[in-house]
Amino acid sequence: MALGPYSGPILPAHKAALLRNADVVVSTLPGTPETHHYLSTTEFGQMKPGATFISLGRGSVVDEAALLVALGEGGSLGGAALDVFEVEPLPKESPLWDVPDSKLLLSAHNADFTNDYFDLGWQVWAKNYEAFVRFESFPTPVDTNAGY
Repeated sequence: MALGPYSGPILPAHKAALLRNADVVVSTLPGTPETHHYLSTTEFGQMKPGATFISLGRGSVVDEAALLVALGEGGSLGGAALDVFEVEPLPKESPLWDVPDSKLLLSAHNADFTNDYFDLGWQVWAKNYEAFVRFESFPTPVDTNAGY
């Protein structure tokens, strides 16, 4: 996305400009202390009227109470799709269940479930195992200090 004459990577400092200009915002952020409620009242208010919001990363990134306001009457979001939630599974008493289907699509934390999901998962596991037995770095590292 072009942010005026700037052509470098999108950084957190560019968040407001990105939100103002995007028709669709997709969150794939990991759940860390720095990303907790990274998208809240301010950010939903900065989004282009009628924009669509999609959350696929970690549920803690999205302030669900603020999202409800943005999707409600007087809110400017056109719609949202959530595959992850602050609490999983999504509790029966969550007000997200009351949002009309025309404004909100909910899925059960399985957006990546495809026909080849298990085959791909085993391929990743096998590559990590092979690296483990050779005392090499994992091709898909986990950094518990970073939170993912």
